[in-house]
Amino acid sequence: MDTTYRAGKTELARNTRQIIRAAQRGQTVVIEHHGQPEVAIIDIVDYRLLRALTHYYSRPPHIVPGNGLSDEVVEAEPDIQAQYDLVLAYFLAEEISLGRAAELLDLPWLDLRGRFLRLDVPMRNGSAGHDEAREEVAGLTAWSSISQ
Repeated sequence: MDTTYRAGKTELARNTRQIIRAAQRGQTVVIEHHGQPEVAIIDIVDYRLLRALTHYYSRPPHIVPGNGLSDEVVEAEPDIQAQYDLVLAYFLAEEISLGRAAELLDLPWLDLRGRFLRLDVPMRNGSAGHDEAREEVAGLTAWSSISQ
């Protein structure tokens, strides 16, 4: 499925609300002028995830293995982008599960997984061990009770 929507500047001016909704639904909106792309509009969560991914690979953080990541450590970060940077770093370093990353970012697990797939964020399949499997089940249970 192509997730790119192309629009001219006139269409952007006339249909701003629809174009923003398309971006919020996961489409990248490319605004063109005379057929040449000039700007891309993406959802803010996708933007933060892409920035966090770039941050991780450009300046790999020092992560102590086996400690996980607590809510308090994430909440102590100075801004939301720093929180995304930290959570994604721990996820990519395989120190937290996808379910825990979703919980720390206050996103539904399935939404975060879909975003990771769409944005080509590396994911491992399955849990790394029994503790992580229990954590995933707890996260899914919490998510399912909220969504009902």
